Amino acid sequence: MKTEEQMIQITNMSKRFGDFEAISHVSLDIPAGSFTTLLGPSGCGKTTLMRLIAGFYEPDAGDIYIQGKKANGLPAFKRNTPLVFQEYALFPHMTVYENIAYGLKLMKLPRQEAREKVDAMLNMFGLQGMQDRLPRALSGGQQQRVAFARALIMGQKILLMDEPLSNLDAKMRVEVRNELRELQQRLGITAIFVTHDQDEALAISDRIAVFNKGRIEQVGTPWDIYFKPNNKFVADFVGTANFIEGEVAAIEGDDLIIKCGVSVLKVNRGEYPFRSGDRVTLVIRPECISIGEATNGEENVWSGSIQRSSFQGRMIRYWIDGSPLQWIVDDSSPSVRGYLQGTVHLSVDKQKIHLLPMER
Repeated sequence: MKTEEQMIQITNMSKRFGDFEAISHVSLDIPAGSFTTLLGPSGCGKTTLMRLIAGFYEPDAGDIYIQGKKANGLPAFKRNTPLVFQEYALFPHMTVYENIAYGLKLMKLPRQEAREKVDAMLNMFGLQGMQDRLPRALSGGQQQRVAFARALIMGQKILLMDEPLSNLDAKMRVEVRNELRELQQRLGITAIFVTHDQDEALAISDRIAVFNKGRIEQVGTPWDIYFKPNNKFVADFVGTANFIEGEVAAIEGDDLIIKCGVSVLKVNRGEYPFRSGDRVTLVIRPECISIGEATNGEENVWSGSIQRSSFQGRMIRYWIDGSPLQWIVDDSSPSVRGYLQGTVHLSVDKQKIHLLPMER
């Protein structure tokens, strides 16, 4: 994928519904062949932007370009941007075959050619032997596969998906999303995916655009969104984090010395522009904190008392009182140590602490 090749470009776009501004001056480039996720809480504007791309809404301001051509005013059926909905929207009176072949029928494609295309879709989505079933005879995952097949059979280079997996159970959701990601990479299509599920976004995306109140807070790779959030909203919405307020007390070589109440932590200076006296917020993910025995001379070590815990299978989450600081810590090796109780020692690598300017 060449990032300079943009399949979709959105510039300074706004959309209102009465007095409510759903989208406010949003700009976003979507590279060809990428899997881009629009992520955010309910009512943040991500679905509105998806429908603007699809042509179901017209913007009040701003432009949209699809493959370099301005799409403002172009009806949905001429944009070649099929949209897969949360509700699947299958025709209940049509068989699987008829649902998938519907677009080909409208094109009046020769019967043999249409059959070959439908058969290819049935094989691609593991629907062989189900072509004569009606949607009501299918599981949720199978219905979703039919919806994807119907959307892709026309050979479009873009696929839009609005919360397409939210009606599936947890295990099926993971299975279908993995299949979808593999298919997107194999076909090289440009996928735009709307979800409020942070884990889902991190697992399948090349790029994530985090929305909040009609604006984009940050666009980046899943790694950057998770470990290098632009602000506290992104850090708090995507995953779990410890937020500790502090002040830069000194700069020692490549380290910033951060005073957090009575505690002092060292942070790798990196490219941070902070100077002595600056107020900052430390962002530390629970899995970045080690829990165990203290080592003499180790940096960023402190102790705390376990208040409660939650067993989550692959890890145990602890809530720890390190008075006056409170911590959430994830132990990823519960089968080794079992449940911990009482006073424990905590430590964090100075390179695993992310700093933000303190918000006022």
